[in-house]
Amino acid sequence: MTIELKCYSNCDDVFMAWQVSDNDGQIAGCLGFAIEVKDSNGKVEALHNLKGFQADHPKTGQTQPTTTWPLQTYTWTDHTILIDSKVQFQVTAMVGAPGQLKRGPSSGWSPVIGLSTRAGENTCAFFNRGMIMSQFVSRYARENKLTTVQELKSKLSSDVDSPLMQFLTGELGKAIRGLVQRAQQDPSIELYCAMFELDLDDLIEDLAQVGTRAHVLLANGSVKVAGGDENSAAAQKLTGKVDLHRRMTAPHGLAHNKFVVVCQDGKPFGVLTGSTNWTLTGLHTQINNAISIENAKLAQVYLDQWHALVEAGDAFPPALKAGNSRVREGLSVNRPNDTLVWFTPVPQVKGAVDGDIAELKALVNAAKEGILFVMFMPGQEPLDSILQQQQNGLYVRGVVSTLPDGTKDNPSATFKIMTGDSFKEYKLDVVQPQGAAAAGDFVSTFTRQQFLSGMGFAITHSKVIVIDPFGDNPVVVTGSHNLSSTASGGNDENLLIIRNCPELAQAYAVNCMSVYQHYRWPSSQHEAAQQPAIAGAASGYLNTGDAWQAKRKNADVQADLKFWS
Repeated sequence: MTIELKCYSNCDDVFMAWQVSDNDGQIAGCLGFAIEVKDSNGKVEALHNLKGFQADHPKTGQTQPTTTWPLQTYTWTDHTILIDSKVQFQVTAMVGAPGQLKRGPSSGWSPVIGLSTRAGENTCAFFNRGMIMSQFVSRYARENKLTTVQELKSKLSSDVDSPLMQFLTGELGKAIRGLVQRAQQDPSIELYCAMFELDLDDLIEDLAQVGTRAHVLLANGSVKVAGGDENSAAAQKLTGKVDLHRRMTAPHGLAHNKFVVVCQDGKPFGVLTGSTNWTLTGLHTQINNAISIENAKLAQVYLDQWHALVEAGDAFPPALKAGNSRVREGLSVNRPNDTLVWFTPVPQVKGAVDGDIAELKALVNAAKEGILFVMFMPGQEPLDSILQQQQNGLYVRGVVSTLPDGTKDNPSATFKIMTGDSFKEYKLDVVQPQGAAAAGDFVSTFTRQQFLSGMGFAITHSKVIVIDPFGDNPVVVTGSHNLSSTASGGNDENLLIIRNCPELAQAYAVNCMSVYQHYRWPSSQHEAAQQPAIAGAASGYLNTGDAWQAKRKNADVQADLKFWS
């Protein structure tokens, strides 16, 4: 009997999937699997599990090695490996009884896995760990006697250098802060920044230190009244120190970009874009991403757009929209003609799906194997087309911070996802973030409503779609664009589409799956609370017999294993 293990990584996580190849996948007496990791020096350690056997009376937050408390699953995301590490993994069935487990069949050691931001020859992908509705943040809050989300936010904002804040910001925060610090140290570098929101004092001070080599186009945020300015404090601190330009478009439309063009000796050579606002929430308490690409042609496209936005002032003139309606293509990142860039707003035709949204629909409809995504507030399209691809039999896994009210009902839906005070029918493959209730030695987390009222409007703020990451034509979609007609027709946005870069597609796929797995269990808890007959699905303890292995025949588990293995 053999266990076949596959491992995939990005800069922050390793996602693993394994299958048992003989005896219909059943291992007699198996109470779960141990995962062990071996570093470059040959040191072997078992990963730990927070979920234990009830007879062990687990204490809140207690963990044990997976050789003692094995994992009763066939997929796992490991968040413990540090950047730049070179490691190998091994999965072993643990058989017997609680407290008397022995090793059974094993996968043997995987090929060496490297954790790196590098995701292609000239491309890097960065992610944070902004999961406030989580066990580690909840335990931190309890230890510091923080009973409300408002108290937690105040505590976090008081010390951005604290270990928790550095953990939450991850490689994403390091990348953004490192970019500005690099410009401080190298007088040949200039930064052209298009920013929607800016409130972190350390980043404001660092930009000021760059001086007039920092060209900052700063919006007025998402204010509701004309003349309002969410970024007034940041603007005041930057005035007279950087080359500051204001674009005060809200509330008529949002100057929603978050990109930086890097120039050296007067020539553009790279661009950083993605979903991340340079704010406390953007870097630390939401799920966000950024991508950096060293490519002179692509950087010039973004630099031209920066100048066009400055020239537009506080308006959306016809000339700007007409220029935006031309897709920029043929921008080679990994292979010739593999990159497309859309800028918005683009001219809209009432009732039509055109331009950038039509591009997204076409990409989704061309998918052959699967689609993964993390979104904030998408529109009907391309989300409806993604859900239809799920109906067509493709693998779909995703998280949406807030589902659109009008999204079509999924005829085969079996789970309900909370939207405000009511439930709507969706398949659990598309998860809306929830907090978790206490179970076993798991503590309860802050709830969705507590987060929205006390921390901010976005739980997952990334705007990412990954199509066929392991296929012949992988696609990654990212940028500031909220993947909606509202963003397309009313806001300054950038939509970056990169094809045929498998390293980048893998990095983003791992991130999407990590976020999805994190929020899937709390969503299952919410479903179980509504259907007492399946309440045991939300148990916080390990099963003490081998019948748990029947889950391998579950359609969702089978789909996971087929796609990732």
